[in-house]
Amino acid sequence: MTGSIEKRGKNSYRLVVFKGYDLDGKAIRHQKTVHCKNKSEAKIELAKYVTEVENGFIVEGNVPTFKEFVEIWKRDYALKELAPSTYARYKGMLDTRIIPYFGHFKLNKIRPIDIMQFYNLLDEDSQFIRKKNHNGKKNRKTLSKKTILEHHRLLHAMLTKAVYWQILISNHAERVQPPKAPKPKRECYDELQTKILVDNLIKLTGNDIKYKIAVLLDIFIGARLGELAGLEWSDIDLQHGIVSINKSSQYLSDKGIFTKCPKTESSIREVSIPNFIVSLLKEYKLWYEEQKLIVGDFWHESNRLFVQDNGHPIHPSTISKWFINFIKKIGLPVITFHGLRHTNATLLIAGQVDVATVSARLGHAQITTTYNFYVHPLKSHDKHAGNVLENLLVTNVN
Repeated sequence: MTGSIEKRGKNSYRLVVFKGYDLDGKAIRHQKTVHCKNKSEAKIELAKYVTEVENGFIVEGNVPTFKEFVEIWKRDYALKELAPSTYARYKGMLDTRIIPYFGHFKLNKIRPIDIMQFYNLLDEDSQFIRKKNHNGKKNRKTLSKKTILEHHRLLHAMLTKAVYWQILISNHAERVQPPKAPKPKRECYDELQTKILVDNLIKLTGNDIKYKIAVLLDIFIGARLGELAGLEWSDIDLQHGIVSINKSSQYLSDKGIFTKCPKTESSIREVSIPNFIVSLLKEYKLWYEEQKLIVGDFWHESNRLFVQDNGHPIHPSTISKWFINFIKKIGLPVITFHGLRHTNATLLIAGQVDVATVSARLGHAQITTTYNFYVHPLKSHDKHAGNVLENLLVTNVN
């Protein structure tokens, strides 16, 4: 590899390095201007520059601004690879906060200090997050640690793509300590609380039957809310007691209710259900068919298990809102609908079902996910553990 030095002005030199040839057979030329006291110093800078070019540390072409790169990222990655709900969430973070702060930066000019200042701004007094009070004045509001961490993960992932696409040499977000967020507490019901819930659900009659079935079914299969709302009658094998999970129902304001593939490939699965649930589903099927006859020509045939009064797919949040109101009514501690998934996994593990089976039923790609996020000891087991030690170690209790 060859290099040369051109005198440009007082204490100014242009470094030129040639590396390889383009498709037309012309030598590829890299150059930059440096300020040195004399030519001897310029030769030292040239040697450094040659090393950078040889090792691929020089990005060719014009580097886009962050705002320009966002459009490239959307077109070539996000719109093709991300789930619609994930894309919508990321777009919201970009449009509301990240682009207003970084949009004008050349991508290679974003320094670790700039990223740290951005996180501090979100944490302390964000100019991008405001809401009006009853007087019409805007109040400043900070973000939670969890939300700031989500911004970091998105920014880090985007800059990693820029490195992968050879737009950047390195990802400066890697030099920034990620914001610390408390580990979310995944609440669930224990055996007694779950039995109270089941007993109260069984008593329900009338129009509440679809919510009764939705909640009971989820307790026994541990499906994600979107997976539950996406179930069709063709996914239910009442003869063999099997539920096939192969789609997810989602909602976005600009798209309405839509169906997408499950979260991961491992999310496509078959889950067995006990005779108790099979019997309830058969009863629900009879009620379902009666509703179709009542509505008549106004019925929309979606074949979904859980529908609106006219047969259109139910909004996923309708089920979760009903659930929250119901558990408040019967006096149980409030947990999210997703807590039923956590309850399912915890009770199965407590019942000595092997973790591999539980993981497969939940649709996890790795067993460690089941261990790390969904399994924790029940109070009854903890008390039993204490009694075991007492029996082993204490010979004279009285």
